Amino acid sequence: MLLGSLVYGMVIGLRDGWLIIKWSQLFHNIGFSQVDPEKPVTWSEFVIDNLEKDLQQQKDDF
Repeated sequence: MLLGSLVYGMVIGLRDGWLIIKWSQLFHNIGFSQVDPEKPVTWSEFVIDNLEKDLQQQKDDF
């Protein structure tokens, strides 16, 4: 119950702008070197670029 309340509060905080996460800095710090830590993350571009790279690597492996 307590965990659920905590998660709910964090989701509401993110949605309403109370809690701001600098996703680009977070991703850069955990190892995504293609992300510029000073530039905001565009989620659609981030996902599409990673999928395209994975598909290209699979093609190169065969």
